[in-house]
Amino acid sequence: MNHWLQKFRYAATGRWAVSIRTYLALVFPFGYLTSIEREQQFHGISVSHAAGIARGGELVCALYLFVAQALLLGNRRNQLQPLWRVVFVWISAGLVRGFFTACNANWGSGFDYDIVKRVPVAAVYTALAMAFTAYYFGTIDRRRLESKALKSLETILAQEQTGLTELQRERRKQAQQVFDEQLLPQVNALRNGIDRLLAKNVSEKKIDSRALSGLYEQSREISSAIEDQMQAYEGTSEAQVVTESMTERFSYIKALLPTVVSIRITFMLMVLGSFSGQFARNGWAGALAGFVGAIVVVIYLLPISQALKKTRLDKRLLYTLAYVGSFVVQASYNLVQPTIGFHLPNPYQPWYSGLKTMYGVFVASVIATLIVSVEGDFSGRKDIGLQLRSKVDQLADENESLQYQLAHSQYGTLQGKITGVTMALHLMNSMGSISQERRSELLSGANALLDESLREIEKLRVGAQ
Repeated sequence: MNHWLQKFRYAATGRWAVSIRTYLALVFPFGYLTSIEREQQFHGISVSHAAGIARGGELVCALYLFVAQALLLGNRRNQLQPLWRVVFVWISAGLVRGFFTACNANWGSGFDYDIVKRVPVAAVYTALAMAFTAYYFGTIDRRRLESKALKSLETILAQEQTGLTELQRERRKQAQQVFDEQLLPQVNALRNGIDRLLAKNVSEKKIDSRALSGLYEQSREISSAIEDQMQAYEGTSEAQVVTESMTERFSYIKALLPTVVSIRITFMLMVLGSFSGQFARNGWAGALAGFVGAIVVVIYLLPISQALKKTRLDKRLLYTLAYVGSFVVQASYNLVQPTIGFHLPNPYQPWYSGLKTMYGVFVASVIATLIVSVEGDFSGRKDIGLQLRSKVDQLADENESLQYQLAHSQYGTLQGKITGVTMALHLMNSMGSISQERRSELLSGANALLDESLREIEKLRVGAQ
């Protein structure tokens, strides 16, 4: 319960707590229509006369909302308002609407005030309708703001990704330069030195040919490992910049051609509309009849709603079945009400009730389409943001590893070890008077250095993978 209340507060107590757009488009039309119906039923007057009486209450209510939102909710665009204050404005607007409708009926036409019949219904309808529109349109607006924030984050991550990609490209060039200018020349010198020693065909007494052969094989392995490492740097594909983007699918105008039939929103609108229309005409029996009618209509719409989500049938046919069918179902339900136990003193005409139901289904579908559209936009941007974040993290890790490999290759022990082996071979090749013990010592040291160098190369290979 607390979670739902918190969610409602976040959505309904901000910018959309009072909105002239939602009030004129959704709250006012149906409320004005039910007020006209009520005045006609009370006094048996013409539609134009009833409209004149109801218009007085609507105008004063609009003026009151303008003043109340400026005085009590003036900074709602910048911060959430206390829930009690917002609810007070909603309820008081309904009270003002019903009271001044009664005043207009008495002052302008001489009818009784009928406060009990006019004010409670007007207050309940206005408060619930404004709460309904504030919640749903506030939810839509919050999702739009979150989508815009994600879009800004996408731009930042894309820029960061581009920078990291350029840095990675530069470091690969540096790594290749290290291999080309430093490591490979030394390995080649190592290989050439061993070749010269073998060419002298030294006797077994003066030098250990098996150790020399082992040294030669190790030199070939280290040379091959460094070449493989260089090819790994050259051949590894650079990270592709994620440039995926999406256009905003949200549009109030496009939503006027709805693509969704919402069962939940339709039911809520129908219950609210039936209560505000039926209670003043037929009391609690009328409200109950309207509630049952809402259940009947949503049961009819349920398979159509599911089919719109899953089937490959022509959706235009399904939309036609939804709107025309809701008209037929509601009109038929009004005709059979007496036979199922609802003997209402002032029932609606079937065609009129069907039209109002079809209008309610359309409004609910527009709101549901807006919600689905903004949720789809938000989810799409969230997925793109996650992809970018993952790619940036991967690039950062690769760059860190590449920097380590580059520094280790350029300044680490590998270069010194290869240089030590080369120097040992140079001494063995150039100093003819060197003792047998010294030669063996140099060979053993060179072999040890080569073994360590091979292990370092393996580390570099693992790091590049």
